[in-house]
Amino acid sequence: PTCPSHPSLTTTNQPPQTKPPMEYHRLTSRSRSPAVAIVAVLAVVVCVVTAPALLGSSFARTRPMSAVSRSVSTRAQVGDIAPAFSLPSESGKKYSLANFKGPLGIEALSKPVVVFFYGGQGSPSCTKEAEAFAEAYPEIKAMGAEVLGISRDSQEFSQEWKAEKGLPFPLLSDEDGAVREGFGIQKDLFGLLDGRETYVIGKDGKIAMKFNDQFAPEKHVDKAIAALADL
Repeated sequence: PTCPSHPSLTTTNQPPQTKPPMEYHRLTSRSRSPAVAIVAVLAVVVCVVTAPALLGSSFARTRPMSAVSRSVSTRAQVGDIAPAFSLPSESGKKYSLANFKGPLGIEALSKPVVVFFYGGQGSPSCTKEAEAFAEAYPEIKAMGAEVLGISRDSQEFSQEWKAEKGLPFPLLSDEDGAVREGFGIQKDLFGLLDGRETYVIGKDGKIAMKFNDQFAPEKHVDKAIAALADL
């Protein structure tokens, strides 16, 4: 008689398990690196873009599609005549650099102008910058200069934001980005954020200083005051 097979002795025809070669592990690990980097960048973008809403800003709004920047071909440089512009302020009054020229264009009677371009929408960094300029405004005025803030925000938004923050200088609306483009201000963070750039324009209408730094908003004020002192 044949003995029944013992379960523990039963064998199955299964192929032997093999470990993938070490080179495969290295390639797999290496291929994951770009994906991890992309995810990290996207996380930063989400934090920056949604920061106003997450922090409870009552002014976090979406810009109209017409506000999309066009390509920048030339950039205004120190020593250049500042690009001319005319924009409405939050009060409805239009401002241009010509407003600060002396009678008959007399240079000695003209005023230097600090023009700071900011992203808008009441973001935390833009609020810091605007409030820093507001704090330094008496000092800037004492130096015989004026301050203009320019963003893509609407006149209505700028009016509310200016009143909430008590800002003493005009906020100009460049909703389609034409003036920003005229100065040649490039976007930051892979084209997702409007560049933060400040100019000091002398009595002669020439750019005496330009400063760009997206992540040091209050430093723009220090640079502007130092440039005004050198005029």
